[in-house]
Amino acid sequence: MVLGQQKPAAVAAEALTLPAYTQEIDRWTQALETLKDHPENAAALREQLPPSWPVAVGAERIEVSTDWLQSGLDAVEKDPRTSAEAARRLLGHLQAMRREAQDLAVGTQGIDATARGKLNAILARREFRGVHGPTWFDRMVERLRAWLAKWTSRLGIKLAGHPAIATAVFWILLICGIGGLLAWMVRQLLERSGTQSFQLRAPETHILDSRQQMAQAREAAARGEYRDAIRLAYWAAIERLEELGLWSLDPTRTHREYLRLVRSDQPQREPLAVLTRQFELAWYAAQPSSEDDFQTVMTQLEKLGCA
Repeated sequence: MVLGQQKPAAVAAEALTLPAYTQEIDRWTQALETLKDHPENAAALREQLPPSWPVAVGAERIEVSTDWLQSGLDAVEKDPRTSAEAARRLLGHLQAMRREAQDLAVGTQGIDATARGKLNAILARREFRGVHGPTWFDRMVERLRAWLAKWTSRLGIKLAGHPAIATAVFWILLICGIGGLLAWMVRQLLERSGTQSFQLRAPETHILDSRQQMAQAREAAARGEYRDAIRLAYWAAIERLEELGLWSLDPTRTHREYLRLVRSDQPQREPLAVLTRQFELAWYAAQPSSEDDFQTVMTQLEKLGCA
């Protein structure tokens, strides 16, 4: 137990319902609040952390990994000075998970067959990318450190007692290796282009308006690429409703957040809800899309005055 807080539940033999999953997130939110002022609690919390949260969504059982949370607690234990910032990131992650669990609870009424795809899409979204387990780069760095220690020990150089020197040597070798690789790549590019000049230019940016989005959606549908056509049509609707003054575009806003901006008594609410649902099925749940699905989307766009 940490500072009198309720002990977070251990991994359950049976899958959690969505309400129970939300309560589990709330318990960990309360527990993580202690890290801001008491980083020494990180080790105890990590011991209480299950490897995953099993969640029942209709007839499906989904394992929600807790590797990101364990990595965050490990980081706090190794460097308590970062506890406030680490706690802020972890709490933000939990808050985003709670919001999406509530959205999923509403969206799964009658659509349980697509729950796995939706939850996977939720976990792949931007707000879940800040905290994660060891990456391939982290594992490569650890292997290189071990190799460096072994190689220097053969030369009679002991770096184990001098972590600062070992770190400096490691980064010097890594930078030299990366620099050599970049030089080789540039040389290969120059040889292929047949010129001694090489220019790097920033990519041009261009924002399409709703009419251009719709034109591209129809072209994609004509090619039989209905999944992409539905995505383009959805964003054409979002652009058009912005042009009509319903909202201001925000690149950080999700499709569900756009839908919540429309009141239930507004005429745009129902067609936008159907359009959003079709977009989720096609793009996030990866459900096969057909011409009929695209026609359903076009019908909703006509109701919104976008087609």
